[in-house]
Amino acid sequence: MAYVALYRKWRPQDFDNLVGQEHISVTLKNAIATGKIAHAYLFSGPRGTGKTSTAKILAKSLNCEQGPTSTPCNHCANCEKINAGSSMDVFEVDAASNRGIDEIRDLRETVKFAPVDGRYKVYIIDEVHMLTTEAFNALLKTLEEPPAHVVFVLATTEPHKIPATIHSRCQRYDFRRISVREIEQRLAAVAGQSGIEADAESLRLIAAQADGGMRDALSILDQCATLEKAAVITAAHVRQLLGLIGHEWVWQLTDAVAARDAHNVLVKLDELINMGKDVRQLLVEMALHARSLMLYKAAPSIENIEVYSDDKAVLAAQSAKFSHQELVTMLDILHNAANESKWASEPRIAVEMALLTLCRRSEDSDLAALMERVAALEARLAGSPATVTERASVGIASQRPVVPPREQQAPIPVQAPDVSLRQQQPPPQASVAPAKAPEPAPVEPPAGSNVDSGNLKEVWSAVLKDLMTSGKRSVHACVMQGQLVGLNDTQAMVRFAATFPKERTEKDDYRAIVEKTLTQVTGHPVKLICSLGVDMPAAKPTVPAPQAPPGQATQAVQSAGEHDPGMDHPAVKQAQMMFGGKVIKIEE
Repeated sequence: MAYVALYRKWRPQDFDNLVGQEHISVTLKNAIATGKIAHAYLFSGPRGTGKTSTAKILAKSLNCEQGPTSTPCNHCANCEKINAGSSMDVFEVDAASNRGIDEIRDLRETVKFAPVDGRYKVYIIDEVHMLTTEAFNALLKTLEEPPAHVVFVLATTEPHKIPATIHSRCQRYDFRRISVREIEQRLAAVAGQSGIEADAESLRLIAAQADGGMRDALSILDQCATLEKAAVITAAHVRQLLGLIGHEWVWQLTDAVAARDAHNVLVKLDELINMGKDVRQLLVEMALHARSLMLYKAAPSIENIEVYSDDKAVLAAQSAKFSHQELVTMLDILHNAANESKWASEPRIAVEMALLTLCRRSEDSDLAALMERVAALEARLAGSPATVTERASVGIASQRPVVPPREQQAPIPVQAPDVSLRQQQPPPQASVAPAKAPEPAPVEPPAGSNVDSGNLKEVWSAVLKDLMTSGKRSVHACVMQGQLVGLNDTQAMVRFAATFPKERTEKDDYRAIVEKTLTQVTGHPVKLICSLGVDMPAAKPTVPAPQAPPGQATQAVQSAGEHDPGMDHPAVKQAQMMFGGKVIKIEE
């Protein structure tokens, strides 16, 4: 007799042997017991979870000579024919190869005939999502109102591809992935009854690699049993068959990454490649181990969670070498590298880049380190320790110095200029000789400036950096020609050495951008004031000389160079500071 694969030999024959789908088996058994049998069922779920097996068990339950019963005998003629696939009342249709409208029309013609041996004609349409739109439309009316002796069972792994009109006419049952523990128990039972000796670790490894499918698990066990003439199947045999890396290699690479030992990482990677290991499988297993470390670090006492390794000693030792943020970053890098290596022409390069990136990770990328740096900077600027709340409000990614707001100062009163002196003098006449080109007079910083020169440079650097990073390159090119010379809670004085950048910055569009950036950096609204001047002593400002009588020309010329005491008035200085005015020297 020909050899029968394990997954076919150990296919469940009744609802009690259906592994991991108790919510479905109990519902169907109760429906059969109460006679509430639907005319159409939709079984959806991952591969190898028992959809087709459940459909055959349902067919046996309906057509068993002892039935309809929820426990088919598997010994009567009808049950044996269904198990052998020779029953005239159970039709298995592969929709992947019979997906056209003609096949569905033939099915509609055979539906009319009564069953041959049993009570029901059962149509099992596998991979039903492969049917064409026309085939679905042809099946629609028959599926909605079939004859009383017909039951449809539609099976699919992609239920989202089935039209809603088909969904609404079926009872849907979702098959879930089978847990590792349930697969492991089933494998142990099958191995014991089949004369296969396998240790517990090998069965656990097979169950984990089956990805929730019992059929895949039985196929792997069948392969391991024929791999070589070994007395007992071990985990080494399973790793050899599936090309797995192994816990020891992953642990060693994780230790090397934790120590930032790039040399050791590259050496071990080269050894694995020379052994014929798949580099993508290495990334997958390292990601699974990093997940285990992250979960153990978050909740060391948690149980019943599937992890890459349940060795508590290794998890405790290696999780202590990483912070939570480092493990999250490691998972992100490993996942991206695994996706890239799947399509890369040279996957080894993607793996080397990922591992070296993990080894060269900077401590500055750690969130805690960034918070400490910002806290230190705030404390230096404010002169007092910064709180955690202040650190969080700064914005870690910007890393720009912030000048915390201080108590608002009283507005500076503007006094009316004293014009009594000018009223006593006659208006000036045209100058006798052309005056010398005036030099721009320096403007004093705003009164009440509460930031020293060192912090002014840091604030201005932060403003320029923010303009550059935000894409305001034209504004940056103009503003960088100025220098922040004064700053208080309401005003910021910027001095320019040239006229064009000053006038351009004073325009509404540039002024709004600069004031918004200053507000973000300082933490409070600031009004921009631009001035023209250089950081060097300027000529003493003068005022126009009064007109002299005809006989006193010499005295008028001499008095033109004298200093007008009215220019020292506070109101004049305030007006000059706010509007950037100039003092014109007129000589007669």
